[in-house]
Amino acid sequence: MKITVIGCGYVGLVSGTCLAALGHKIIGVDVDTKRVAGLAQGKVPIYEPGLSELILAEAAAGRLSFTTDIASAIKESQSVFIAVGTPPSPKGGADLSMLFAAVEDVLKHANGPKTLVIKSTVPPGTGEKVAQQVAKSPHRIEVVNNPEFLREGTAIQDFMQPDRIVFGANSNAGMEVLREIYQPLIDRGYAIFSMSRQSAELTKFASNAMLAVRISFINELSQLALAIGADIESVRVGIGTDKRIGPSFLKAGVGYGGSCFPKDVAALVHQMQEFGLEPHLLSGVEKANTRQKKAFATRVIQSLSGVTDPQVAVWGLAFKADTDDMREAPSMEVIHALLAAGIKVRVYDPQAMENARRMIGDKVTWTNSVDDCTRGADAIAVITDWSVFITQDWPHIASLMRGKYVFDGRNCLGSTKVLAAGLIYRAIGRPELMPGSGKPGSMGVVSAG
Repeated sequence: MKITVIGCGYVGLVSGTCLAALGHKIIGVDVDTKRVAGLAQGKVPIYEPGLSELILAEAAAGRLSFTTDIASAIKESQSVFIAVGTPPSPKGGADLSMLFAAVEDVLKHANGPKTLVIKSTVPPGTGEKVAQQVAKSPHRIEVVNNPEFLREGTAIQDFMQPDRIVFGANSNAGMEVLREIYQPLIDRGYAIFSMSRQSAELTKFASNAMLAVRISFINELSQLALAIGADIESVRVGIGTDKRIGPSFLKAGVGYGGSCFPKDVAALVHQMQEFGLEPHLLSGVEKANTRQKKAFATRVIQSLSGVTDPQVAVWGLAFKADTDDMREAPSMEVIHALLAAGIKVRVYDPQAMENARRMIGDKVTWTNSVDDCTRGADAIAVITDWSVFITQDWPHIASLMRGKYVFDGRNCLGSTKVLAAGLIYRAIGRPELMPGSGKPGSMGVVSAG
């Protein structure tokens, strides 16, 4: 099938490239001429493992191309995926202006029947508004919803080997087109769930909100664990092995970020309030996440209260490992708090330096390696759990530092190795460990740290 994908951002690029890998002919459309020119040369504007190689392969096979000519792309295609951004609105909720503008482009250039697939994350009820928008077209345009469940860092695997694929359509015709598009994955046995557009839209928001709830739940418990001397890692294993609960997204940390969880939770809160429903639980999730980031920064600041000209090495800027995405990254709030306390900050991230630099400019010292970032530091603050941080030579790291504090914001480091290097280990929801102190009360299982 010939398919146009409007929007060559993260979701559009991954989805379009993977659809090409399924055998479809894909035209990626974007208004950014520099981005399109770069993609035509195989230059990917985002960091996603394996994406650049797959784009080059599909382009070479003639199944993937990029253009700014939206008119020709729409006319050539049977289906049009809309994968534009839906950022937070100043008034709350989601800003759908780019989505509706893309729909208008489809209406303007449609030369026959089309299926309009909304891939962007949109509030429940948006598909109905789009259906009303396209009703004025002289051509039959089916409006369907196909939410994405891509995790940054494993997006290609998530698309090609999905837990499930959700089809949202209010007509048999729309549902059949989605089945045709995804037939290669259906033939491989991956689960398909068909439902109404409204249900599909809410499924996407509910999925992200549930994960945010689980993260905030374990993070809130981590603060209690720290207060009473418990170890949240032991608690995590203790509750996560209950089959009714499971271990996923129960890892305590400095707080969640990214383009999905903060935005989608806020959008759900806003929509519930519009319907006169008080979002008690979801409002608490937002507050818990904000408190977690602030609490981490406060612990670092307090540990350096008596240090002259204090300096902190921040390891990791991206909101998670294996991405360069800085949207809602917890590192930003931590860094701003450190700077406000008069602490000098040195930073390093394997992929996100350029994106982060655009956000905070010259307020911090930018470095090119872990060693350079750490040199002269009174404390290390691990914000992103990149593998390069986890596998460091800790005696060497200790030799570079002026102080001895290591703050593990992801509970990802081997505390025994940190302690053996003569450093003080402070993690999320775990008792402080001093060199030679051991790990009192540790569980008899293999777990982080």
